[in-house]
Amino acid sequence: MPKARKVFVGNYKGGVGKTTSIYQIALHMVEAGKKVLLIDLDPQCSLSEICLARTNIDLDKLKENECLNYVYDIWLQKKEYPSLHVTLDKKPLIKETDEGIHFIPSNIFYRRGGLDDLAQMLKDEFYDLLALQQFFQSSHIEDDFDYILFDCPPSNTIITQGAFLLSDYYIIPSIIQTMSVRGVVHYIKTVDKIYQTQCVDAENSTLAKALFGEKPELLGIFETLKKGTANYDTVMNDLKKDLTKAKIETLLSPIGGEKYVFDTVIHNYEHIARATANGQKVEEYKELTKEIMICIEQKPIKTLIYSGGKRWLK
Repeated sequence: MPKARKVFVGNYKGGVGKTTSIYQIALHMVEAGKKVLLIDLDPQCSLSEICLARTNIDLDKLKENECLNYVYDIWLQKKEYPSLHVTLDKKPLIKETDEGIHFIPSNIFYRRGGLDDLAQMLKDEFYDLLALQQFFQSSHIEDDFDYILFDCPPSNTIITQGAFLLSDYYIIPSIIQTMSVRGVVHYIKTVDKIYQTQCVDAENSTLAKALFGEKPELLGIFETLKKGTANYDTVMNDLKKDLTKAKIETLLSPIGGEKYVFDTVIHNYEHIARATANGQKVEEYKELTKEIMICIEQKPIKTLIYSGGKRWLK
């Protein structure tokens, strides 16, 4: 089985339907026969609560070693004892919903705080970018799934940067309105800058690239929360002009030339939010999921091998 495709879903603007979208995409991937793992990087834990509700487990009842916070907590404590080798057991971390979605929750009730608190304890340096990467490497978690999707918060912490670098691809949900789309190009440039800083310009960039692999590729942007029959052609054209001017490419481009936005549009329907809160699948995301999977699966996955306990590009 090839290693999982790792995709982070993010936007620096909140309220764009990100968590709803990532959950619905996962449901449709499972329906298509894929084994999917969701990882909740958002300190608000919305995705965790949606998933946990399908397992009859309350967020505040999770044990220490049953949430993503534990991974970062152990990392922080282990830094005081650099000679110690700690291998975390992935089994308690990974939960499964009745619908077959696997997930690792974050926990706002964790004894040392939520992911935002733990991010503040991490240092803004290369070593602390490796916390998630080292967990992936030691647990071989990528061998167990077809897709791993990261639900990223609208912030640029050391935790989200580590997920950016670890991912193979990223996708941006956005409301197509002036104030929303202005941030899309900035978001893309920020992701590019993180990779450039750590894996190209840094003194230890060769090591960083060996550990993280190639730069995450932009799958594309998809429109969410569209109201009725509203026409945003002008805003959409401005977005495409900005992306073209910035020389941004997406994996959609080989399919449709200078293409940045997926064909499927997700409307602002109340039943979508209600169904997601109840863990139910909605058909509106079926075609979008197909588009995403076709876009990814036409590309070969990064090839990496392990040698001497280290991860190297092949």
